[in-house]
Amino acid sequence: MTTDNNQIKKWILPKPINHKEIENCKINFTLQKVLSRRGLDLKNELEGYLAPSDLPQPEDHFNELCKATERIIDACKKHEKIAICGDYDADGITSTVLLVELLSMLGGNPIAYIPSRQDDGYGLNTKMINEIHSKEIKLIITVDNGISALNAINRSNEFGIDLIITDHHKIPNNKIEVFAIIHPEQAPINSPYKYLAGVGIAYILAMNICQKFDFDIKESSANVLFCLGTIADMAPLKGANRKLLKECLPEIRTTNNIGIKSIIKKLSIDGIEITPEDIAFKIAPLINAVGRIGDPKLIIALLLNKSEESINKHIKECFALNKERKRVTTLIENEALAIAQSEFSNGRKFLVLTNSQWHIGVIGIVAARMVEKFNLPTAIISLGNDGLFRGSIRSNNLLKVNQVLVECNDLLIAHGGHAAAAGFTIKEENIAKLKVRINNIAIREFKNCDLDKCIKPEAYLKFGDINLDFYRQLMLMGPFGIMNKAPIFWTRKCKVIDIFKLRTNHLKMTLNDGSGTIEAIKWNTTKQLKYNDLIDIAFYIEINQWKGKEKIQLNLIDIKNYTSAIDLKIHNKRYKCELTKNMGILITNEEGQFISSGLSKHSQKLSKHQEVFAKKILSFAEIALGKSS
Repeated sequence: MTTDNNQIKKWILPKPINHKEIENCKINFTLQKVLSRRGLDLKNELEGYLAPSDLPQPEDHFNELCKATERIIDACKKHEKIAICGDYDADGITSTVLLVELLSMLGGNPIAYIPSRQDDGYGLNTKMINEIHSKEIKLIITVDNGISALNAINRSNEFGIDLIITDHHKIPNNKIEVFAIIHPEQAPINSPYKYLAGVGIAYILAMNICQKFDFDIKESSANVLFCLGTIADMAPLKGANRKLLKECLPEIRTTNNIGIKSIIKKLSIDGIEITPEDIAFKIAPLINAVGRIGDPKLIIALLLNKSEESINKHIKECFALNKERKRVTTLIENEALAIAQSEFSNGRKFLVLTNSQWHIGVIGIVAARMVEKFNLPTAIISLGNDGLFRGSIRSNNLLKVNQVLVECNDLLIAHGGHAAAAGFTIKEENIAKLKVRINNIAIREFKNCDLDKCIKPEAYLKFGDINLDFYRQLMLMGPFGIMNKAPIFWTRKCKVIDIFKLRTNHLKMTLNDGSGTIEAIKWNTTKQLKYNDLIDIAFYIEINQWKGKEKIQLNLIDIKNYTSAIDLKIHNKRYKCELTKNMGILITNEEGQFISSGLSKHSQKLSKHQEVFAKKILSFAEIALGKSS
């Protein structure tokens, strides 16, 4: 199904569903269809999906968790200094704060160590180990890093330091000799802990410590920090992540952490239920901004401080840094866009954009923006303070960029990351070679891929069926995020009743589809609409909370002009589908042959095979034309 939008080229509508798969259960019929299309066995798996069961004992899934826990407890009882070595992004920051706060409450003497993005790059390094050794610290716990820091690991062994690594990045092939490793790759294949981010591993360690200390973890900020870090790092919302987020998300609005409370208040989201979207688009960018262009110790101080006076000072500094981050990002994005357009026009399949003047702290954001615009994996490279170039990559979800870097290992000084996002360090003379090689890899991998940007609506929904009860049931499917995305719905022939432009390129409108009226918003659009226009829309359903009032609104993903007939592509053949005057369906193929929904009248003219295929096309047309969800 094609669309008018320049970026989203088409909608891939869902396949017809066998109604025998739909159960007579407590969740809305349309939502049952969504879940069934996602592969959920409604009869046997629905209850466990809506209300996930208790998690297994983590020590049964992490072989060295008990050993690590006992060493940390011993250090706390002896008031031993403990180095907590984190990372400068939101996952690493929240992991660091989680353990520093908790171990302080348990009598330990934890000290946070975070590398400088500009001076040190990612992760544990020998400089950090040397400093820790000089302070006579004999226990290090890494969070969200460390598994690939082989030089630092060797140095810590030379100094006789007990090193506990908690990380979720890929374990290298090299043999790692440390005191203990707690990593999701080491959990059993079907473990619910497989999807944990760095803060999730730190949280599991913290829970285990609390259990043995007979200490209630809710006395700390661990539950809230787990939510912030997990969503900020875009961890898959499956298994333990989904279970724990369901339990912990409601605690954010009532947290006793005055730093987090101050952030929420400053963002004007206090007094409402904090959603994953609030975290992903408001709280996490603020935390990340400090590590990107400032000193991450500032955000750690904000989240650990108990002084109202210090909190007020820190919050101003953090928001000022975030404002500067936005300004710098916009400038670099505009420059990068011009280069990317040229690369795209030249047929490149992996965009590589280099400028030694660009701020290293924001190149990851810019890379993500380029992916949004061109739907191609993008690497942004800039110069670090140490004279080495650093790159940040974002994927279009069709290419595992961490594996791409493995293929380019001989050109790189260091690299790491995930399938969707990765980073690397490189010498200037190897950048041109890297550019050629990763483009060739992309060409190879995309050989049979459709690179047009598309969306996949999951069910047709009339406005008359959208109400607070429907929204409540929709939220039972949450929290939403990676691997548990919020459903996209669509509706046809929506009349624009009211419309006005918000600041920049946002549109607020009131729509009516004949079954009901609802408010909708479209962010960042150049689409020109006027009163009484008829449009088809794809959208998320959300709650607009304003001045203490809650109202359902649609967050529009795409808009296309309504036409009575639509083009449907099935098995690489195109069919024109339209409603007749009596609301039947007429389908015409490329040769001008047609069938209608009154198929039974003409069935004697069709072979058995043709009749089966005709019914199949009609069932697809019913969905495309909005006669079935």
